[in-house]
Amino acid sequence: MPETEAENTEHNRLVKALTEELKKQGFKISNAACEGYDPCTEVENMVPDVKAYNCKKEFVVFGLAKTSNELTEKLTEEQFKFFTHRFMHRGKSAKAPVPFCIAITKGCEKQLEACLKKLKLDYKKDIFLFAF
Repeated sequence: MPETEAENTEHNRLVKALTEELKKQGFKISNAACEGYDPCTEVENMVPDVKAYNCKKEFVVFGLAKTSNELTEKLTEEQFKFFTHRFMHRGKSAKAPVPFCIAITKGCEKQLEACLKKLKLDYKKDIFLFAF
């Protein structure tokens, strides 16, 4: 979780930006950690910042927003590992990997890439990175 007011503000900005981006891509936002939405519920002890749904293909998308400081936290690593290993349970997309979106502050791309490489997640094709 963001420790300072500035980090909290940046985290909230990233959640809102990710929510808007997913809406532009045609997703229905079911939950988000920003004004106007109900907060996301826990998924096996982990809480995403955004949960969206593609009605046509019947799949869910999870999203996390991370500030520069959050990218170095143990919790972030645990969340990345957890959300990148989810699979659809039912519907047209059953057994397909759940897409995972990560929103970061512009300029933190190399830091995020290093984090994903360290976790051996840099090869996964169902991770989508957004820098806002």
